[in-house]
Amino acid sequence: MKAVNILGTDYEIHFVDEFPEYLKEVGEGAGGLCNRHDRDIFIKRCNDKDMTASGRERCDKDTLQHGIIHAYLSESGLSANASSCYGSWAENEEMVDWFAIQSPKIYQTFKEVGCL
Repeated sequence: MKAVNILGTDYEIHFVDEFPEYLKEVGEGAGGLCNRHDRDIFIKRCNDKDMTASGRERCDKDTLQHGIIHAYLSESGLSANASSCYGSWAENEEMVDWFAIQSPKIYQTFKEVGCL
């Protein structure tokens, strides 16, 4: 288990083979879950036999990046306040994927040009 501070709130990161029983129904088919109420990020370890060990590690890291973006959107208030129902842009999986995939590239660009 590892902890990370997201906008002043500590989240615990758990790499698991299965989600806890109380999250199994919610997480059915998911590779990771961000539980904003308990401040936990669960990453289901990638056990795909068709991947190399480094491929499985990259998959776990990608899933963790995705979960961290969910936590940032939640802690900033955007998940709860962007819409009155689930499905707001701040909870949209495609939007979260975009941020998770592009953030390292954007960070690298900022670093290269000295604007951090």
